[in-house]
Amino acid sequence: MNIAQANAFKQAMRNTAASVNIITCAGSDGDYGLTATAFSSVTLDPPTVLVAVNSGASIYPHLIEHKRLCVNVLKENAESVANDFAGGLPAQQRFARHAWRRLPSGNPALLASVAGFDCRVSELHHIGTHLVVIAEVLECWHSDELPLLYTSGRYGRFS
Repeated sequence: MNIAQANAFKQAMRNTAASVNIITCAGSDGDYGLTATAFSSVTLDPPTVLVAVNSGASIYPHLIEHKRLCVNVLKENAESVANDFAGGLPAQQRFARHAWRRLPSGNPALLASVAGFDCRVSELHHIGTHLVVIAEVLECWHSDELPLLYTSGRYGRFS
């Protein structure tokens, strides 16, 4: 792909809207997490989701080793959480600023979420710069609150 094609692809993807999610994983030496918009349902039976994670992310080796993750869909007013986990804070400080609960899987679940999916990794696929994770949902929850959205390089809300 040449530079013009890459820029066109990036710009086209910016014109899509997605929920803002914090992907977490309990590692053997602590908790890991990042902000991601590359999250989707795959199938209802069995309940399965897809997440794409940059191979340079601190969570990357822990997903491969522990084969579990939690997707936390952020509330509409949780931009600060998204920014913290998108690199606004060093990895070791991200969890201290926010409220969590520990799931039976060991994964941390963010209290500032409108929905969550605790998962066991089923498949891992390396594609370009990312790890595509296919994961079976073990437990999920939701609230009536609205999610934080991301489009055109900025956060948004339903109006």
